[in-house]
Amino acid sequence: MQHLATVKFKTHAIHISRDQDKIYCFKYTNNRCDLEVFDSQDSAGDYIITPFPDSGWQVVVSGEE
Repeated sequence: MQHLATVKFKTHAIHISRDQDKIYCFKYTNNRCDLEVFDSQDSAGDYIITPFPDSGWQVVVSGEE
């Protein structure tokens, strides 16, 4: 896998990597993260520039602060 770039926006940052067939995008903030895999550069580009939605699900593990 080849690391292509790390891009930082005001709303999020993203690491972009590629292998022979797929584009991997790891998007994150201080309290959220998401990994998506794409076949298309256009789809990856849309995902890269789009910030996280305002609402979402959260997992809380008991015993951790």
